[in-house]
Amino acid sequence: MRVAVIGVGHWHATQMYIPVLKASGADIVAVSDPDADALERAEVECPRFLDHRELLAAAKPDFAFAMAPHCDMTALASDLVEAGQPFAMEKPMGTDWRALHDVAAKAGEKGLFAAVALVTRYYPLVEKLADMMLTGELGAPVHYYSRLFAGTPQRYRDWHVDWMLDPARAGAGPLYNFGPHVIDIFLHLFKDPITSVSASATHRLHKEAIEDLASVSFRTQGGAVGVVEVSYTHPDAYERYFSLTTTTLHVGGKIEGDTIRFRDGRVIDVAPDRTASETYEVYTADTLRHFAEGLPPKASIHDMWPTLRVLNAALASIHAGAPTSV
Repeated sequence: MRVAVIGVGHWHATQMYIPVLKASGADIVAVSDPDADALERAEVECPRFLDHRELLAAAKPDFAFAMAPHCDMTALASDLVEAGQPFAMEKPMGTDWRALHDVAAKAGEKGLFAAVALVTRYYPLVEKLADMMLTGELGAPVHYYSRLFAGTPQRYRDWHVDWMLDPARAGAGPLYNFGPHVIDIFLHLFKDPITSVSASATHRLHKEAIEDLASVSFRTQGGAVGVVEVSYTHPDAYERYFSLTTTTLHVGGKIEGDTIRFRDGRVIDVAPDRTASETYEVYTADTLRHFAEGLPPKASIHDMWPTLRVLNAALASIHAGAPTSV
């Protein structure tokens, strides 16, 4: 398959997609980035373009993996949809859910394959819970908690993506970087709309323009409550915790895999079998397989805009210092 990588200045391009694509034997036919230095750093042997539109016209790839600063993502997605270019994009696909919704609608009209890297869906525990949702075993949500903490934001400067520390370009800090993962899992598992959020943030640790940590509590139409927390507060590693209580079961611990305890006494152990980086490998291969076989992506632009809608409301709540309707 002839694959292009748009936005090779993004750290996911250099650290994840390009190495995985090379290892899989995919034919990387072109790369692009508006930053000439980023293009120079890309470890690929193929034509390089400053403008993704020129790449599409010249290389005519079968598929594109696309990345950009958050503020530019929706416009990039719009260009790809207008060109009829099948693609997968990094989250959050933009900073305004309404604009992304409009692009998603156009993609839907065209029947275009438009995936998004909501890779937490690929953890074995999440896959098991999703299967149980389809069989009715999952039950209705009562309480949801998800935490994703990571290390210092200095790493984004080290990776030449300083825009991640600029709210005008990133939209927010960990709220928009990690927030899509922790909100998406709830929306993926339950058809119980989030109706209100109350969020707060702190800048006390790093004193950057973007927040160190965001804590978001929410309530659903059906009366469930949830809390998600995302941060750049760990000294040098990731910390994840996941807890879910429904009318039929409880699970708490590692989101990669843990023990599901049912109210009828049954117990299911789900073993974690992949790291976060390995999850990206699985996602990349699975996305290309789904496209090649004519299947829909596991997560698409149609899943991202509802998640971004919740994140927009959370950011509004932080700024207002008060709960916000979704």
